[in-house]
Amino acid sequence: MNSKLFVNRITVVLLLLISVSTSVYPWQHHPLFTKLVVETLPEVKNANSVPAETLEDFLTAEGQNISQVLANVETWAKKNITMYAPCPQDLLFSPTSNTSEIKTRFFKAIRINPNTKTPLYIVRFSNNPPEGKTLLDVKDVCILSNTKEFEVFCFVKLNKGDTVSPIDILASASNEPDYGMDTGLFADNQTEFGAVYGFGTQPFGNPNLDFGSQAPFHMGFFHENPIITLFAPFLKQSYVEYRIYLYKELSKFAFETGHDYWGWRFMGWGLHYLGDLSMPYHTTALPGYSALRMLWIYLLDILGWSTPKNNAVQLSSNRHLAIETFMGTLYLNAVRDGKDPFSILEIYNNSNNKNNNNEFRFAFGCPLYEGKIPEYSDDLPRKCLALRSHNWARQLDKLISKILPYRFVNDPSVELNDLEERNNILNLTLSEHNSEEVRGLADMANASLFLFNYYGKSYILNIIK
Repeated sequence: MNSKLFVNRITVVLLLLISVSTSVYPWQHHPLFTKLVVETLPEVKNANSVPAETLEDFLTAEGQNISQVLANVETWAKKNITMYAPCPQDLLFSPTSNTSEIKTRFFKAIRINPNTKTPLYIVRFSNNPPEGKTLLDVKDVCILSNTKEFEVFCFVKLNKGDTVSPIDILASASNEPDYGMDTGLFADNQTEFGAVYGFGTQPFGNPNLDFGSQAPFHMGFFHENPIITLFAPFLKQSYVEYRIYLYKELSKFAFETGHDYWGWRFMGWGLHYLGDLSMPYHTTALPGYSALRMLWIYLLDILGWSTPKNNAVQLSSNRHLAIETFMGTLYLNAVRDGKDPFSILEIYNNSNNKNNNNEFRFAFGCPLYEGKIPEYSDDLPRKCLALRSHNWARQLDKLISKILPYRFVNDPSVELNDLEERNNILNLTLSEHNSEEVRGLADMANASLFLFNYYGKSYILNIIK
């Protein structure tokens, strides 16, 4: 086998491995931890309630200037996003006298799923819906085929002009990018819009699943070993920074032009992606595996032994989903039910958290200063947030494999997503380990999520100050 063919074979195996292993399970329940962040910021907590405004009204009022905002975003992206695929000329936003399709034209200009829904609403817990309010169906806000994860919330309808607090807008909007906004955008996703959006073939993630197709917009493998990116350059093709910057600029513009509702809502969209980058499985292609071990697995696969590759893929996917479910359960119990045996809310809200600082106070020019929110810059999500998250990956993966139920995280014959009992993961874990061992896992995962608290506040203040 000549060297060029060998490299090509390794690249193909890497693509297959990482495409399957990069499950886009998000931190569960973004509204919970987003609200915990924003309600501790005086600039948000003390801000006036604002009238709800439809997206169509905002676009109609400011269409001429929005086109320039998007042009500036495009210029920035071409300069700063590695392997950025420029927006096709015929999709660029331009205001016209015909406003009936203005929202669709806007969605196509920012290249999100044109079926995205933007009704006026706020989220509450579905087990305690507010009396006398109209509730939207989950299908009124979400375009995914599987909406089970979102059934913990109910969607309280707002009318145009109803006043709503910035905290409620931000918390509700922070979940919206997971409602299908970034699905079907690539040429191989078998959608009409994906065929014309110009993003090309999906670089990683499963292109055949609606939720899997959003992977390159919610993950950023910026700090992988150079050996891996040498054989898998497609890992560099991430659009998470593009989304963060896009919604930051739209938020600033909305505030500047007096459309405060959309200032807060666009901000909430941007915060979602920062939250995703705080998840180590969103910044590390295969946590727990060194570059040499990964290459050895790929070599075995090339030689015809695929079992190690298949096992690695399945275990990584299961561990990702397991820790998401574990932490989602802890946060839901704490926020909704007031049950917080591991004090995760106190730790999460404490910016002087010693547990966090002892582990990652300094990292390549990204010091974590106690009690001080860092000054935001547009490379901060990549250089600091994603780096810290990536640095947690191996240690977190190791603890997951040790503490969470063995069958869930160490048996490659199990597809955890198919097991209903995974929703009882907290009780199962506590039945197998003492509370201090479980606390250790909760603290480590919470320390990773704390990165969103720290850098999310920086993002917010950059927009509103």
